[in-house]
Amino acid sequence: MAVLAAMATATAFASPAEASAVGYAKVDKFCYETAGRSICLPSTTLGHFIKGDGRTITRQEASVQDTLGADTAGGKWCNWRIDWRYATTSGKTYRVSKGTMHHSCGAWRAIGRVDRGTRTLRHYGKACAVFWAASKVRAVQCHHIVE
Repeated sequence: MAVLAAMATATAFASPAEASAVGYAKVDKFCYETAGRSICLPSTTLGHFIKGDGRTITRQEASVQDTLGADTAGGKWCNWRIDWRYATTSGKTYRVSKGTMHHSCGAWRAIGRVDRGTRTLRHYGKACAVFWAASKVRAVQCHHIVE
C-alpha cells in the first residue's frame, strides 16, 4: 500500500494555556473510468486542525478539500473514513481512533470529521489525521506534540 507522505505547512498560535495548529497534505490523484476513458481529477488536500494544551487535545478536525477551496472534496470518493492516529516521539503508533465508515459514493460534497471531545495522550509524539478511501490510505497529515 502506497502511503503518500506529505510535509505539513503548519501555522501555530500559542498562549500559555493552549496551542493550535493547522496543516495540509496532498491527497494522491484520483482517477476513474467512464465511457471507456480514464479521467484523473486534480489534486485535493487533507486539512487537519488540532487544539489543546500539552498532551491534552480539546478539538480535532480534518477535511478533504478541493484545490479551489470550495470544500467539495474534489470528486467522488467511495467507502471513506478519517482516522486519528497517535504515535510516540520514536514513531511507534500506540492508538488509532477509527472514524465512521461512509459506504456511499457522494459526488462533489464535503468530507470531514470533527471531534470536540477532550483526549489526553499517553505520550508526547505525533497526532495524525489519516484519510482512507476504497480501502487505501490516500493521505496522512501529522502534528508534533512536544513538551
